[in-house]
Amino acid sequence: MKTKLLFFVLIVFFAFVILTLGSSQYNKTDYLYDYIYGYIQNNTTNKSFVILVHDVSPKYYQDLKDIVKIIDNHNFQDRTYLFVIVNHANEYNLEKYSKFVKYLHELEKEGYHIEYHGYNHIGKEFNCNKETAEEKLKKSLKIFKDCGFNPKNIDYFIPPRYALSKEAENVFINDNFTIIVGNKIITKYNNTIIEIPITNKEYTWYLPKNMVDIKLKEAINDYNKTKNLFCLSIHPRAVNYGGGLELLDKFLTYVQKS
Repeated sequence: MKTKLLFFVLIVFFAFVILTLGSSQYNKTDYLYDYIYGYIQNNTTNKSFVILVHDVSPKYYQDLKDIVKIIDNHNFQDRTYLFVIVNHANEYNLEKYSKFVKYLHELEKEGYHIEYHGYNHIGKEFNCNKETAEEKLKKSLKIFKDCGFNPKNIDYFIPPRYALSKEAENVFINDNFTIIVGNKIITKYNNTIIEIPITNKEYTWYLPKNMVDIKLKEAINDYNKTKNLFCLSIHPRAVNYGGGLELLDKFLTYVQKS
């Protein structure tokens, strides 16, 4: 009788552990990694689709929420990479905006990827020397950690304005970051730095409403033509203007059905 009771208790305990783990952690797919790994292993392209949200900052809190509503409607959470500025313009330090940080943690649990876009995003901040790059990266990772994010889970970096010196590039590569610059990915594999082609497009930069149909046709045409990873870049505030969100919704509808 005691043996049966012990067996029953153990089953209940393990079931509870499994359910707890399952409910507290989202098993998301890293589509960027899958593309990079597939390209390296086969030296062939493997078409996929991801969304790169630049300039994620407390400054654009409401703008981001409007963007997320559309992405959620299409279930593209784990295809979306949020590139965060940790101390935007030296005014919007994440540590001072607990409500925004909590929101980012919620998005991460839903499958969104939290990544790195810059320390303050002033000018071409990473078109700099090694020492400056190291200092800014160190400060940035500390802010992430102090806000409850695991720096080891931050894998990707988009330099502000795609400006990156060779010295700064080496700093990020040596710290195991994968870099996205324009239409290429820079990463290290077997101690060799390699460049991988992608298609990286932005159609919603302060888009007038009367241009939605024209830009939608352009986006669909580009998406259908590419054989590479298709990255849709968007900027909060810019996409929220005019017809940007309408275009985003219509294009994601097309991608979802294709």
